[in-house]
Amino acid sequence: MTDKGTRYDDFDCLMLRHQRLIRAMCWWHASGDATVCADLIQEVLLTLWRRRNRLRPDANEFQERAWVRLQCRSVFSHIDRRLRPTLVPLDDAIHLASDESDLRSELEDMAAGLTEGEHHVLQRILDGYSIAEIAEELDIKPASVSQTRYRIIQKMRKEL
Repeated sequence: MTDKGTRYDDFDCLMLRHQRLIRAMCWWHASGDATVCADLIQEVLLTLWRRRNRLRPDANEFQERAWVRLQCRSVFSHIDRRLRPTLVPLDDAIHLASDESDLRSELEDMAAGLTEGEHHVLQRILDGYSIAEIAEELDIKPASVSQTRYRIIQKMRKEL
């Protein structure tokens, strides 16, 4: 079993080897905003520290680099999901100008063609839920949610 000092030293060496990669990825994802970039770097470093035991001890530099890139992308994805705007439910989303009444009725017809289960899934998709979250809430499998989403898209395309 390694002692505490060795774990810190190993982590420091890992960060020194890949600090340019981390900075470059964070800078790119922050679109050049220095404050956002600094926050992203902190999130990435914290994530790398928490997940350091998942990196194989015998990993070569290429494998380390791939692992660091994966962890960076994981952080970016998590942050993007957290900042994702909340979408308006379907019933409230149709606020078109009165001169577009044909389009309004067409959209209402498209939504009316859905089954009750499809409508529940669509509402949650519009609320910004992930497939896993929808599956958990409706107590169905994620594959069923994906299939329902596919059927919704097919029905709406058919209506167009």
